[in-house]
Amino acid sequence: MPALPTPRAAVALTALVVAAAGCSGSGSSAAPTPPAVATASATASANPAALAAATWSKGPSLPIAVSEVGVALLGRQIHVLGGYLDGKAHSTTHLVYDLDSRSWHTAAPLPVPLDHIGTAAIGDTLYAVGGYGATGTPTTGVYAFDSRTGTWSTRTPLPVARTAAVAAVIGGRLHLVGGRDTAGDTGRHDIYDPAADRWTAAAPMPTPRDHAAGAVVNGLLHVTAGRPGGITTHEVYNPATNTWRTAAPLPTGRNSVAGGAIDGAFVVIGGEDGAERQVYNEVDAYDPATDSWRKLAPLPQAVQGIGAAVADGKLFVPGGGPAAGGAKQSALLQILSVPS
Repeated sequence: MPALPTPRAAVALTALVVAAAGCSGSGSSAAPTPPAVATASATASANPAALAAATWSKGPSLPIAVSEVGVALLGRQIHVLGGYLDGKAHSTTHLVYDLDSRSWHTAAPLPVPLDHIGTAAIGDTLYAVGGYGATGTPTTGVYAFDSRTGTWSTRTPLPVARTAAVAAVIGGRLHLVGGRDTAGDTGRHDIYDPAADRWTAAAPMPTPRDHAAGAVVNGLLHVTAGRPGGITTHEVYNPATNTWRTAAPLPTGRNSVAGGAIDGAFVVIGGEDGAERQVYNEVDAYDPATDSWRKLAPLPQAVQGIGAAVADGKLFVPGGGPAAGGAKQSALLQILSVPS
């Protein structure tokens, strides 16, 4: 620029995206004992037959073409925040796709122009965390959108300015992992408690990176891909032990990808190469039971600078860049459907 024995876990992330222990900026304070998180077996299998039969379709086009956006599911609506418009960075864009009416509308704009935002929803609230601001540098801003009132408010800022980080929710808390701070790529890992409006540091991701893909599968946070270059390293965070481990690497290294969890698999979508010359239509699914990847049906339109949301057994990818870099944006909504 940023799932699970229970099928169809609706975990919405951004791959807007987002230091190894002891590196500058990683933070030295340990996280408090993580809250109890109800999880099934970390090796519960994905459904290979269903994934093999998954197909892509195109949904209603976005009102405007966007890329480098934050994407998250809130209730029965998919929210698309900030990003690039007409080849220009930083916007207050707030688009909403209603799953029931299959239509788009606009909502209250972001309080400030942003792109590469960490985006996630907890309860009735949508969070926009960090990102690049109007000056083109990482920000510390944290904004909360209340779906009941349709208004934004300001929350406790990030301890360290970050952009292009993975945002995910585990046990009712928002995890912000990796990204770029003012010094460069980081593995920093901060956890936000919405009840206390407080950030605490957790074990940093071993591989510093930004523009990665992430998703929560069986209560564990998976992160792969990213910059610099096209990273293949795949790391998994266990909130019960506050530790990371390495899993099977992503088959094709790339960045500016989207990630999602569907039918027990960690799915990585699209992206671009490190030289910003190629855009990928590749879709890879990781099965935690076999520690292996498989190819799924490719995207109809290769895109990068994307986020994804999962709902109703479908994975939604709104907008994105159809060419490498930030000069071009798309208004396409691409939907991966997994048969039940």
